[in-house]
Amino acid sequence: MDLMENVPENNKKVTKVKVWFIVVIVLIILLIIAAVAIWIYSQNLAKNRFKFYVDGKLQSEYEEDMFFVEGDKVYISIKRIASFLGYTAYNGGYEQYTEDRTKCNVTNSKEAVSFEANSNKIYKYNVLDANNSESQMFTIDEPIRASGSDLYISSEGLSRAFNIMISRDASNNTVTMFTLNYLADYYSKQVQNSAITSDTSSFSESVTFNNQKAVLYDMMIVKDATTNQYGVVSISDPTNQIIGARYSSIEFMEGSNDFIVKTRDSKVGIIGSDGVTKVKLEYDDIKEIDKNLGLYLVTSNNKQGVVNKNGKIIVYQEYDQIGLSNTIDDENVTNRYILYDNCIPVKRNNLWGLIDINGNLILPIEYDGLGCSADTSTDTRASDVLIIPEIDGIVVEKDEMNGNSRVRKYGIINSDGTLFINIVLDSIYSLTSQGNVTYYASVQNQIIDIVEFVYQQQAGIGDGTIQTGNEVNENTNTNTSGNVNSVTSNTESY
Repeated sequence: MDLMENVPENNKKVTKVKVWFIVVIVLIILLIIAAVAIWIYSQNLAKNRFKFYVDGKLQSEYEEDMFFVEGDKVYISIKRIASFLGYTAYNGGYEQYTEDRTKCNVTNSKEAVSFEANSNKIYKYNVLDANNSESQMFTIDEPIRASGSDLYISSEGLSRAFNIMISRDASNNTVTMFTLNYLADYYSKQVQNSAITSDTSSFSESVTFNNQKAVLYDMMIVKDATTNQYGVVSISDPTNQIIGARYSSIEFMEGSNDFIVKTRDSKVGIIGSDGVTKVKLEYDDIKEIDKNLGLYLVTSNNKQGVVNKNGKIIVYQEYDQIGLSNTIDDENVTNRYILYDNCIPVKRNNLWGLIDINGNLILPIEYDGLGCSADTSTDTRASDVLIIPEIDGIVVEKDEMNGNSRVRKYGIINSDGTLFINIVLDSIYSLTSQGNVTYYASVQNQIIDIVEFVYQQQAGIGDGTIQTGNEVNENTNTNTSGNVNSVTSNTESY
């Protein structure tokens, strides 16, 4: 048998094996290339897919239209982001109990914030302080945007409203948020002798909350373990002592970024975040009453006055009370210390007057009250009135003697002290219908629409008198609920 005859056949078999081997190798290489391509593609998808972190945790249960990007700006749905940040969202303004979707508010156990479409102003309410019903107004970088039933806020505005730190990494399409609770806990562990989480027994819950906000501005309240006194240091450089630890109490004021401090002998003043004393430490108590105007209520020996952020006296300390009492529940009043950004209510010897923010007396201190409580026994829809925004009006009260009894009479002045309606009205109240508020006054069983009446006066329509007789204009419809159109006549003049 000739062995050489089988060589070509063997060569063919070897050649086939090599071909199949090469094919397999090529297939493996192609599969590897495909796998790598798929991996790279998936990584790019993951990189380009929007990601949202809160306190270091990736959030997956959210709707994509909760965010939208415009240029280098990120806008976020206020109502839908609220739950991720520990808040509950409602339609309408804070405590207005309306389903008005052009407004909304968010609340938690410490603070409430109110928003309105097309406005770049937000209002914060301290929920922890039952005695503090007024709001603090903050101006944000851009107006609130309305889209469908949602209100959207810029990332900068969100940071102010929700007390958070927020950042965006455009290269990774990522937004990261850190809540105040997280930041307070984190930085307390980084700064020695921090006094914003572990030393809460020395401060009220409200003051502790305010002091935690200082971390948003690179500041930390600290306590000297030896003297038990408080100060402020920089978080980024704790060796930088902004305020020395020698005060028995300290409270951060958001917006001005100043601190109310108290000495060992219980004298109070204000020191700025630059360490400069703004208001001398010589008062028994200090309260910020308007952040934007930089005004503070000061109290000593049970007498009150007002100073500005530089310590200049605006209202001398000679009044028994500055700011309205809580007896009038008017939702238009967002700051009971300053009306229309100009009028400061003052009380002395049980009589009221008004002083403007420059210290000028604009309403003599001779009135028995400000505002009118509505009589809901005749109409349960009636609401208290202190101010009438459409005319910059303020309700004033004087008591008259009628035999042996005192009878309350009301009038209306302008925010500069100009008299709109003399002190002859029996009552003033408001009614709300389909979101529209109308202000009424009753005088000798007749009803007038206050705003319309004042507008008629200003336009020179009629003679500026109030009808009190039995004959009424044919266009006037009177009923027991007081729901009546305004009317002027010359039946009786005041």
